[in-house]
Order: sequence, then structure tokens, then C-alpha cells
Amino acid sequence: MRNNIKPIFPLSEEFLELVDLLNQISDTADDEIIPQTMTVLNKVYAQGIMEGYQKAIDKQSKA
Repeated sequence: MRNNIKPIFPLSEEFLELVDLLNQISDTADDEIIPQTMTVLNKVYAQGIMEGYQKAIDKQSKA
């Protein structure tokens, strides 16, 4: 299942620590926690890109 997850940001030591922590505190099986975590982080990252894009468009239209 992990092979079809395509991260859109580099995997940092902090991210790996987060996954390790989630594995320790979660009852979720190992093969589910990483895809779930990646899904959430990808959504957050994509939301940030869209907000940045909208701010750039707003700034450009005011110029």
C-alpha cells in the first residue's frame, strides 16, 4: 500500500519522528498509519498552495 503514496514534499527527520510517534500512540495497523498521515499532510500542503495562489491573484489584481 505504501508504494502508491507519492509525497509532494521531502521526507524530513521531523516527519519520520512524527510517523514513529503516531505508530507508538495509535492502535492503527502500521500499513494504515503512514498513508493516513500522508493524506492529511498532502491536504494541508495543497491548501497552503491554494491560499498562496489566491493571495498572489488578489495582490496582482490590486496592482
